[in-house]
Amino acid sequence: MSITLQLAEFAIETRHDDIPEPVRRAAKLLLLDTVGCAIGAVPTDPGLAVRRMVERSGTGGPASVLGTGQKTSVATAAWANGRLGNVLDMDECYKVQGHHAQASLGAALALAEEQGRDGKTLLTAFTMGFEVGVRLGNFLTPRVTVDEQGRTKGWTGLVGPGQGVHAACTAASRLIGATPSELADAFGNCAQYMVGRDWSRQWGRDTDLGTLKYADTGWNAQGGLMAAWHAREGIRGIRNIFDTDSYAQVFQGAILDPEAMLANRGTDWYLPGTSIKFWPCCRWIHYALTAFDEVVRRNELRPEEIESIDLRSFPMIPYPRFSDGGDPPNLVAATFSFAHAAAMVALGVPAGPEWFSDQNMSGAAGRAMRRKVRLGNEEKGYDPKTWGLEQQVLKVPSRAVVRARGREFGAESDFAFGDTWDGAPRYTEQDVFDKFRRMARTQAPLSQRWDARIDELIEMVMHLEDLADVRVLTRALDPAC
Repeated sequence: MSITLQLAEFAIETRHDDIPEPVRRAAKLLLLDTVGCAIGAVPTDPGLAVRRMVERSGTGGPASVLGTGQKTSVATAAWANGRLGNVLDMDECYKVQGHHAQASLGAALALAEEQGRDGKTLLTAFTMGFEVGVRLGNFLTPRVTVDEQGRTKGWTGLVGPGQGVHAACTAASRLIGATPSELADAFGNCAQYMVGRDWSRQWGRDTDLGTLKYADTGWNAQGGLMAAWHAREGIRGIRNIFDTDSYAQVFQGAILDPEAMLANRGTDWYLPGTSIKFWPCCRWIHYALTAFDEVVRRNELRPEEIESIDLRSFPMIPYPRFSDGGDPPNLVAATFSFAHAAAMVALGVPAGPEWFSDQNMSGAAGRAMRRKVRLGNEEKGYDPKTWGLEQQVLKVPSRAVVRARGREFGAESDFAFGDTWDGAPRYTEQDVFDKFRRMARTQAPLSQRWDARIDELIEMVMHLEDLADVRVLTRALDPAC
């Protein structure tokens, strides 16, 4: 049996009860977090653009756009929710290989709502979509690149735009009743929908990259859905895409490890190992930001006391998109700015869409704090062994040194807050619930009734297996209902 078909069989034939309870619990927490990220993005400029594009595409269909009250077609809802989930760059990130949850949820939720499926079906489709996306990305190599002297040169950066298509396709295939053979064909369709890498070098040169990031994550959700539908109709692309070097060539020479991709399927689960993001910025920033946040909190530093901020982290920091300390030209530029993230933490701005208000993007307080930030490379990071990949984790040696009150305060961090591995700063389910509440309150910040609804939503998602019809959840997510 081909590698591709074996992966498809795992994706289709795994039942809800085959997934261990701790994995299901982690999946519900991740689903809740992904919904919150989408809702929190609605009032931003890109979020408002999503609403307008849904109107253009046609409203009144069977599927909901999260946090908007809009109903539209399944394909448009999958796109809109996948797009909204990544707008704030606050959605999960698995070892900085990419985002899988919003694509898997975008496709799964739209189909489950259209069909009136139960919560158990939605949860299983979402979980299996995530697992397939991670298995593909996890076994594309190399991860850390090195120079001629064996020093870390950078991260491959090769999977961010791509794997979500396969995650969405897997979730969708389960909900449309696809066979393993049909999903195997759909995987080939996905590969032909994916964006190549050549253009990505531009990310090392420009600070103003527009407002679409490296790829439209909504397209990941919609593209995966379309790949599944096409395969169901007998339309397929490359067959057995994971059995040759064809898939790796999508990423221009990366190597796919098929045996590792299939290893321990059904016993080793990757979803609980993803990282929750508690700040709305690129995951690469979170490592130094974790150290900086510790310095600020531990020493109770007030903004007016801070004289300078030195952040040191991975060897790619000098890229202009990370190191620019001016006013970010748009939300996307702000999410890739170390200086802006540090300024928001220093000023105590709640993590979420408020980071991107006009006042915080171009106001005097944010501007002054950004100018105090200096970036550099952490020397430890040049040793590839310090990245922890041999231990199946991801470390990014980082540090923060703050000059304040006439002295220096410092902290180091190899992990980011939200990582799940031993040695990482611990977070709790309550932290995730609090993040969801903060995102959801953007819909009706002064409404006690909506606050009560938010608590009900948390309970509903965390007991998703008890939900007889997903449409109860999507109605509850509409503030107008």
